[in-house]
Amino acid sequence: MVMEVEANSPESFKVLTTNEARTLAVIADRIFPKTDTPGAVEIGALNYIETALAGDYASLVPLYRQGIDAVNRHSRAQYGAAFADLSDCQRDGILVDFEAGRVATFKKAAEFFETVRYHVLEGVFCEPHYGGNKDMVGWRLVNFPGQQFGYADAYINKPVDLEPVAIADGKTPEK
Repeated sequence: MVMEVEANSPESFKVLTTNEARTLAVIADRIFPKTDTPGAVEIGALNYIETALAGDYASLVPLYRQGIDAVNRHSRAQYGAAFADLSDCQRDGILVDFEAGRVATFKKAAEFFETVRYHVLEGVFCEPHYGGNKDMVGWRLVNFPGQQFGYADAYINKPVDLEPVAIADGKTPEK
């Protein structure tokens, strides 16, 4: 997995350590992977999560730290390697265990997985000024027009084919 070296880089994080951020990046990549379209990492979900953990979601930092540590412990117990070093199939198996709450050494496994999954999706589809949804890519994936200032009557009960607009800038980006 190739990651951009900028605000979305684990090395630039302030709440999570570099190793925690790298593990989180791999988790995010399995939750919303890159295909023929950008994945969670490329869209900026990690930056969104880091910003949220430094602010309104600060109370969740302990859950993130414990959960990421538990992911790596469970990976080592199951496969003898850290989560980031596993194959995609093995990573998916670890995440299925967390999603189902089948990790005996971490009682909050299901809560951790659901929290991260929810935050990854928030980061993919959020208003861009919250740090995710880079270049409104998430909105484009689902044809969401963003924060339009109004719609012509022609769009009532019909698909909207307008370029997305973020509330922060009130204009569409150049294609």
